[in-house]
Amino acid sequence: MDPSVIATLAAVVSAIAGGAAGEAGKSAWGSLTALVRRRFGTDAAVTAALEQAGTRSPEETTRVLVDHADADAEFQRSLADWAGETARLLQYKHDVSNTISGNARVTGTVIQAGDISGSINLGTPGSSERR
Repeated sequence: MDPSVIATLAAVVSAIAGGAAGEAGKSAWGSLTALVRRRFGTDAAVTAALEQAGTRSPEETTRVLVDHADADAEFQRSLADWAGETARLLQYKHDVSNTISGNARVTGTVIQAGDISGSINLGTPGSSERR
């Protein structure tokens, strides 16, 4: 399986498992489960692995899916399509709401954002890098 597809699949599974995707994630998980059942419905080990995903890490769940995709070209195409479509859907549906209200007293820096990947460098207090 193409490494970029694996990365997309891992990100989607992680977002769904972590609850970050909300209702869209629940719907996406349902469609993934249906995809797996359509392809491997008679293989109890495969469907059980997916059903036990709540007790596994997103990485382990992704690995199970990729292993089966590597052994089945039809499933690989379907899974790649699902991952790409779902990633776009989750990105589109991802809402962020940041609020500071009431009697909040802020004495330092506040960062309001959606998903942050990597570090945030505020510089040193008083420097020109600080925003």
